[in-house]
Formats: sequence, C-alpha cells, structure tokens
Amino acid sequence: MDITFTNQAIERLQRYNPSAKKMLLDFDDGVGPFSAVGSCSLDGGYRLIFVKKDLATPDYDKKLTSNLGDVFIKEHTAVQFDQEMEVRFNPQYFTMPLVSPKRVLTSNLEVLDLSDTELNSQINKAHDC
Repeated sequence: MDITFTNQAIERLQRYNPSAKKMLLDFDDGVGPFSAVGSCSLDGGYRLIFVKKDLATPDYDKKLTSNLGDVFIKEHTAVQFDQEMEVRFNPQYFTMPLVSPKRVLTSNLEVLDLSDTELNSQINKAHDC
C-alpha cells in the first residue's frame, strides 16, 4: 500500500510541521482513542491526524511510507484504503482530496493536529448508542 502527497498538499501541510510529528491516516470506525463517534453509526470518515512523535498508538499498527514520512493506519481498516493513494490540495475549495486510480476515497481529508492536546480524555471513552 502506497500513499503519495502532491507538492501542493505537502506545502499546505507544512504548517503542522509533519517531520516533527507522527502521522496517522485514520479511517474513523469507532476504534481507538481518537474516535468520538463510536461504531454505532456505520459511518466512517478519513482523517490525517498529527500526534506527538513519541506517543504510543498501538491501534495504528501498520506503517506506510510516503514522500512526507511514515504514515500509520489501523491494520483492520486496510480494506477501506486502496493500494495506491494520493493526497492532493485543491486551492479553489481549500480541500484535501484523498484519491486513488479507482476512486475518490474522500473529497476532503480532515486534518487534525492533536500533538499539543491532552489525549487522556479520549482514552477509554465509552460510546452509548
């Protein structure tokens, strides 16, 4: 599985200082400390999450290499991604599409910088459907 960031996407993401952080490409399926929706809705969203480089993220157990650095995903969500993916930046709409040769996975990849956030409030958060 490969992911590439276009030059425009890289330029846009520099504000987050990605080389100093860990990048998580998340399919929000309700699993893990960064999910607030729970698995009740059957919806999922794609997000690029920046966290502290040394933060333990055991749910994100599969490493992908990219031209922007290592990107981690949850292995069980690999079926939600495609073999070749690209993150682009659309300056007209200020969106970050995540695409593959087969489809548009999302027209706007949500970007979250949680590197300065206290994450204990997210861990073990219960969901009630």
